[in-house]
Amino acid sequence: MPDFDPLTAVHYHERDPGETFAKDPQIAIDLDHPLDSERILTPNVVHVPSGGYRMYYTGLGPARRDPDALGYVVSAFSEDAVAWEKDEGVRVDLYEPDATARTLCPDVIPLEDGRYRMYIEARSHAPGASENRSFGAASQATTIASAVSGDGLAWEVEGGLRFGDGVWSYGTPRVLYAEKEGSMGFRMYFHRYTHPLKSGLDAGNHIISAFSKDGLSFEEEEGVRVAQETDRETFSVYAPEVIRLGDGSYRMYYSGWCDSICGGVFTATSADGLIWEKSCEPVIELGGRWDSTMVSEPCIIDLDGGGARLFYECADDEENYRIVSATAEA
Repeated sequence: MPDFDPLTAVHYHERDPGETFAKDPQIAIDLDHPLDSERILTPNVVHVPSGGYRMYYTGLGPARRDPDALGYVVSAFSEDAVAWEKDEGVRVDLYEPDATARTLCPDVIPLEDGRYRMYIEARSHAPGASENRSFGAASQATTIASAVSGDGLAWEVEGGLRFGDGVWSYGTPRVLYAEKEGSMGFRMYFHRYTHPLKSGLDAGNHIISAFSKDGLSFEEEEGVRVAQETDRETFSVYAPEVIRLGDGSYRMYYSGWCDSICGGVFTATSADGLIWEKSCEPVIELGGRWDSTMVSEPCIIDLDGGGARLFYECADDEENYRIVSATAEA
């Protein structure tokens, strides 16, 4: 692809979407398909080269192949980022040995050779866990894995892990092309959790980053990108959605979770992608018809007609987990 520009190929917005969003009145992805009628989580939206948008997300429904599955990656297509039509089948299902419980938090980037790579959070059941498994069942520490595709629909899991050590849990990856020490590579932002997960501002449940020359072997970068610091982050900070802006700076939308409030979307800015400054107020708060009890996992896409739309997972009073959206007012 001779015209491939990695710095603008993905997670790029010419204009800063800002911090002010109006919640859209409609549900983006609803609980209405055999593959996702039980739970819908973790959106990731990308531009389709031929036009329109594709959303990758985690679903769970009665048509799952494995009765013990806790989720897998599916997708939907939209011409306008408002009305979505679900694609048939599963994009990345459960697999041995790294994702026997679920595949979660997809992030899809284009590769220079015309293919796509999807980074995912992989979860496996813990050895000896009860066969009567549920969302609360014991699991191994989560890891980050990947898959490749030629068309964005049929995916093949790549061997090994992109990141994981069996001690901490890692997940919610977002990957940007980035320059380091004079060469182009890949920077992954992701959360690091204690395993088993514990809360408290001293837990170390932060957002960190790692760098790779080839997109496969990542080395953790020194320091913390976004740390647990406030009373809205006593459980964790996670789900970084990082975009490069036209002036070369960066904006991150991320989730904060505390023991009394389930989520919220927050934001931070950076000049170099490494040192981040948080804004004080949440960008998306709980309290609407669809998102009264949980708001989490933001992703944002620049719209073909201008502006930007932020998608996020949410839950209502009846514990229906869906994906909704909000449109930037900047």
